[in-house]
Amino acid sequence: MFWSKDSIVEKIGKVPETLSDISEEIFGGISVENDCLHRVSLSGKQAPEAPYVCRGLYREINIEQSLMYPYIDSAFSNEYAVHPSRYGFMLPYEIAGEGLKKGCRVIQPGEMKDKYPLAYSRISEFRELFHHAYSPLESPDYYGLHGRKMLEYVGTPKLVVTDSFRLQACFDASGKHIFEEGCGIVLKDPSRYHYVLAALNSSVARTLPAICKQENPNFGLTTPAALKRFPIAFPEDELIESLVSTISRYLIYIHGQVYSAGPSESTRNLLAFYSRVLNLLILDTYLTKDLDPRFLEILAENITPLPESQEFENGPETMNTLRANKQNILENPDFGKCRFTAEFTNILATLKNNGVW
Repeated sequence: MFWSKDSIVEKIGKVPETLSDISEEIFGGISVENDCLHRVSLSGKQAPEAPYVCRGLYREINIEQSLMYPYIDSAFSNEYAVHPSRYGFMLPYEIAGEGLKKGCRVIQPGEMKDKYPLAYSRISEFRELFHHAYSPLESPDYYGLHGRKMLEYVGTPKLVVTDSFRLQACFDASGKHIFEEGCGIVLKDPSRYHYVLAALNSSVARTLPAICKQENPNFGLTTPAALKRFPIAFPEDELIESLVSTISRYLIYIHGQVYSAGPSESTRNLLAFYSRVLNLLILDTYLTKDLDPRFLEILAENITPLPESQEFENGPETMNTLRANKQNILENPDFGKCRFTAEFTNILATLKNNGVW
């Protein structure tokens, strides 16, 4: 069979299961009217008495740490790992609960003044300066937020999908990052976060605009409506799903190292190698299901799981392990003998020629 771009989109679009089917919730980010009130810059001076810079008041400030959350900036690439942001986000809510879905309550002005005087002082000053309101705050309407679904899932691990030239997804393991643009995805089965993360970052995701356009040309990619339509195909072979999930963890770690230390040529090569292997596994799952069994055996012999704690840690040991695993794969005498079918090779060429690979 000759695979054209249209036939690939048609095949992927007919996958019966979607992201909506496997998700507990898919929701948009926070919506704020006073962006400069809630989002502050990090001062970078490591000064505990004034760790932030208010972008409205144009000076260094302090806010109670229990109200501050890390921020995902959609202007940066956030593929696999969350890119370190220069912002923090003030969330004037009480978040409570142990399950997936949390209770959230906006903190009333009187309680804010008593428990969080630094935040209250800043809110009052901000309101007075920009809204000419000289009376004390009487309601939280001024600093309340829109986006209750996201507030209910603060502290719940989730995937965060943004659009920086193309669809990209990262895994927020703590669930505490705040984002304004993009969508959060909470899965019913937490054991599949890494597989779904890989699918969202693969070439398959680049067919989503065409799939959505067939149903509604006005869909934005990073909206709940579009992402609910994202086709999800799981491998019939548990080995392939395990390999994809493990390599996905590798890529979280490598991207994290790139974001924190900058990319070296060696790191870029490592990133490209594992990204390409993972993409092959995803494309085979969605389209052909006929990878060379020896290819899978070689991967299984060398793709060893990372301890979860190492995914987000700095240090040379993990990177050295990933480099050694790559080298062992490439140096296996059977690796060069593995062959992809003509059908699969055609798919790769079609995707690459259409800017999808």
